[in-house]
Amino acid sequence: MVDGERFAITRRNALVAAGLGLFFVIASRRERILSYLRRLRDPLGHRRIEVIQTADDCHRIVTELKKHCHSFKVLGFDCEWVTVGGTRRPAALLQLSSEKGLCALFRLCSMKQIPKSLRELLEDDEVLKVGVDPHGDAKKLCHDYGVGVASTFDLRFLAAMTGRKPSGLANMSKSVLGVELDKHWRLVCSDWEATELSPKQLNYAANDALVAVEIFKRLTKELLPKHFWQLHKIDFETIRSRLDPFLEASFKEGYFNPNTKLNKSKRFAQTSQKKTESDSKKLQVRKYTTSARSKVLYDNCLLEAPDGELLCTIDKRKAKWYVERNLGTEVNCEPYTVRLNFEPAGRAEGDVGKYYQTPKENQCVVCGHREAYIRKNVVPREYRKHFPVVMKTHTSHDVLLLCHSCHQISNISDLKIRHKLSTMCDAPFTQDDCSIKYKEIPELKKIRSAARALLNHGDKINEARRKELEAVLLDYYEEESELSVELLQTAAEINTKENNDNYCHHGEKVVQTFQDKLGGLIELEKIWRLHFLNTMKPRFLPLHWDVNHNANRLEIRANEGRVEEADLKLAGLLPDGNKKVNSTSNKEHMAGVP
Repeated sequence: MVDGERFAITRRNALVAAGLGLFFVIASRRERILSYLRRLRDPLGHRRIEVIQTADDCHRIVTELKKHCHSFKVLGFDCEWVTVGGTRRPAALLQLSSEKGLCALFRLCSMKQIPKSLRELLEDDEVLKVGVDPHGDAKKLCHDYGVGVASTFDLRFLAAMTGRKPSGLANMSKSVLGVELDKHWRLVCSDWEATELSPKQLNYAANDALVAVEIFKRLTKELLPKHFWQLHKIDFETIRSRLDPFLEASFKEGYFNPNTKLNKSKRFAQTSQKKTESDSKKLQVRKYTTSARSKVLYDNCLLEAPDGELLCTIDKRKAKWYVERNLGTEVNCEPYTVRLNFEPAGRAEGDVGKYYQTPKENQCVVCGHREAYIRKNVVPREYRKHFPVVMKTHTSHDVLLLCHSCHQISNISDLKIRHKLSTMCDAPFTQDDCSIKYKEIPELKKIRSAARALLNHGDKINEARRKELEAVLLDYYEEESELSVELLQTAAEINTKENNDNYCHHGEKVVQTFQDKLGGLIELEKIWRLHFLNTMKPRFLPLHWDVNHNANRLEIRANEGRVEEADLKLAGLLPDGNKKVNSTSNKEHMAGVP
C-alpha cells in the first residue's frame, strides 16, 4: 500500500472517530445543549414561578433557592408595594430569582412578617441580591419588617464597568438581553395587595427578578471575558472581588456628592452684592465626572543637575520656565533636556528617585486606553488640601491617568471609603446638620421674599395679598410705621443664612483625626492607595509606583535635614519622638490584593 493510500485511510478513520466522539458528546449532553439553545432564543424561557403565602411554603422554596446558590451566589431582587393617598404602604411582594429560573414571589402582605428562613437568606452576605436600586428596596424592607438585606448590588454599576449606559431595568433588559419588559403604568401601579394576583402581575413581578439575574450573568461575562478554549467557568469569587466595593452602595450617590445640596435660589445668588450671602450659596452639587482630556499630560522632558545627573522628568512648559529665567540651560532637543545652573536642594535617591526619573505613559493606568483620559487624585483633594505643605506639594505620584469609564467607576467606589472614614473619624459625609456650613433662617427668608415680591411685582399683586406681605415686613421692622422703597430694598438684600456652629468639614475632620489618633497622615494615604489597587486592579501603573512613596520620600528628606520634625509627627513618622518609617514595597502590597 502506497503512502498516499495509507494517509487517506488514516485521515478517514480520524474523521470517523471525531464524528463518533462528537455524536457521543452531543448525545450525553443533549438536554444541556438544548437548554442552552433555548435560552439563547429566550433568556427567560427557563422561568418557573412560585407564589408563597405561608411559612411552610416559604421554608420549602427558600431551601431550593439556597441550593441554587451553592455555586452561583446571586439572586434577582425586587419589591412591590401599594401607595394610597400619597402614602406608601408596607412592601406587599418580595421577588427573588435564581439563575436556575426559579422566581419566588413572597406575598408579605399575606404573611404579615418575614419567616426566619427567608430572613436568614436576605441577611446572608455571601449571596448577592442584584437589581436596579436594590439599596432602596432593602431600606424599605428594613423599615417595614425590620430585616437587613445584605450584599445588595445595583446592576448600573456593572453596566458602567463594562462601558454600557447605566439605565433602568427595562432599558438594560432590551439592550443587554433583547427582552422587552411590560412597564405600563397601570401594571406598575396595580394592587399588589389583592387577594389574588393576576397573570399579568405574576409575569411582571417574576420577570423583573429573573431579568436582573440574566443581565448580571451577561455583563459579568463582558467584564471578565474568556477565550472559547477556556472551558472552566469563571470563579465566582473572582467576580465577587471585583464587585465588592460597590455592594450595599447607592448608585445615585456615585454621580453626585451627597454632602452638598442644590440651592434653589442659585440665580439670585449670582446677582447678589453681599459677599457673605454669595459665599453661602457656593454649596452646589458637584459632579464626580469631569471632561476628558486628549492632550498629553506627560511630556517626559528631562531635568539634570549641573553635573549632568538626571533628577526627574518634567513637562515642557516647566522645563522652558527654567531656561527663560536663566535657571537652566537647554542641552538637548530630543528628548528636550534642561541642565540646572544651580545645585538643587536634593538629588534622586532610591526607588523614590527612580519613580521621578522614569518616563510616564500617556494612557489609562487601569485598561491602557490612550485616546482620552482624566487625571485621578488617588488621595482626594478634599483630604490632601488639609495636609502640611511638605505632604501636599510634589504629589504627582498620586495623580494618575484614567479613561472616562475607569474614572467614573473609581469615583463611585471611593464612596465606600469615604463613608468608612466618616464613621471612623466621626466626620459626617451625608447631608445632615453637621455637614451644612450655613443654616437658613426661615423668618429672614420670609422677610426677603415679601420685600422682593413688593418691589418687583407690587403693581400686579391684589390688595389683600399686598397688605399681607406689608404686615410681614412691618412686624419685623417694628420701629417703622410705613414701608419706603429704601426699606424694601434693604429687606430684599437681607442675608437669610447664619454660620452653623455644629458645622464639620468632612475632609478636615478626617485629616485631624488621623494626625492625632490614627497613626498619622501616612496611614490615611495608604488607605486610599490600597483601596485604588484593590478596586481598580491597575495593569499599567508607572514603574516604581509605591504605596509607601511619601513615607520613603520623607525619610530621605529627613536624613538630609529638609523636613521639620513637627511635619514628621503629623505624617506619623515620629511617634513619641522616635522615627518610624515603614518602607514596605509596592510588590508586597500587591501580593495581598484579591
